[in-house]
Amino acid sequence: MKNNNSNTASSQPINVDNLISRLQREDKRNKRIMMVMFFIYLAFSLIYLFMFIINPDPSLSITYRMAGLSFVIAFFIGTVFFWFRYKNLKKLDYTLPLVQVLEKTVERFRFWGTKWIPVLIVVLLVDIGFTISYYHKFEYWDTAFWIKILSIQALYWGIMLAGGLIGYIRWLKRSKPIWKDAKTLLEELKN
Repeated sequence: MKNNNSNTASSQPINVDNLISRLQREDKRNKRIMMVMFFIYLAFSLIYLFMFIINPDPSLSITYRMAGLSFVIAFFIGTVFFWFRYKNLKKLDYTLPLVQVLEKTVERFRFWGTKWIPVLIVVLLVDIGFTISYYHKFEYWDTAFWIKILSIQALYWGIMLAGGLIGYIRWLKRSKPIWKDAKTLLEELKN
């Protein structure tokens, strides 16, 4: 007996009950993750707000305040992003007609999509803050300005690439089978 967690051949029918069960399980898990991430981003928003913006310490330079502002804005956008994602997962209705549930599932479990726009903004704002705050740490380097910036960017984007690769592998294992089965079943129902 073949498990629907693996890739389903087009000749083999998809078990709808199994798909909905896997979908509900994954949505429940994602809902928990979104709530935890909401609190993490909220905490960092407040920590950076107090450390870099509200902090009355006169020795805190304008450069570090600008980097801190970049982090605060990034974490605030992330906080809002995770809150809305949590709210959307919380109000999912599996009692809707199957075609509607599948359309929403295909959209939600797709790897690329408009959901990445706020994430990209957060990554770019953190990059700005990271670059501003770490540039001064490379002052002792006897090298050109752009070499320092490129070194910081190589480090940052290397970390982001590794994180993106981990996320993609996670999507391949956990979400793609649901996305593929939902997409296949939706195409069968529409034909």
